[in-house]
Amino acid sequence: MTNFQNPLKLLAFYAENIFGSGIDVFMLSAIVIFVIHSFLVLSITRGFGRFITGNSVSWKARVSFLPYAFVMFLIVMTHMMDLLFYAYMLDGMGVFSDPLASFYFAGEMYTTVGYGNYQLSPEWRGLPLVIAFSGIFAISISGAGLFNMLQMLLDERNKSK
Repeated sequence: MTNFQNPLKLLAFYAENIFGSGIDVFMLSAIVIFVIHSFLVLSITRGFGRFITGNSVSWKARVSFLPYAFVMFLIVMTHMMDLLFYAYMLDGMGVFSDPLASFYFAGEMYTTVGYGNYQLSPEWRGLPLVIAFSGIFAISISGAGLFNMLQMLLDERNKSK
């Protein structure tokens, strides 16, 4: 009645066909860029917390929107670095013949917007999974950091009133 295969054979099949060839290199690179992204967001959040809670600048300057806008800009720049890195990797690995196609593909996958009209050869079909997963987690870490910084800003503003 059921047609279940041996799960170990199926995992071996997936590992060979999805994460074969150059995707393993890309996957390791994605892990490294995700760790760097996470460290940058953590550092920005900690720096913002130190600025907000204790320095000689008046409380009005510390709890204004400008420091928060600045860190939002920095967070966006970390995502742009991620996208440029992925485009560089895709271009260097020869996935697309056009560097712009590499950038647009990386952007569409990173933000999980969609796939467009890109035709990937069989050895590269696992790339959307890798880029989308790293993008989802990077964006969620950035959102958590921004939320935490906003909470710090509002707490400090309430203390000062």
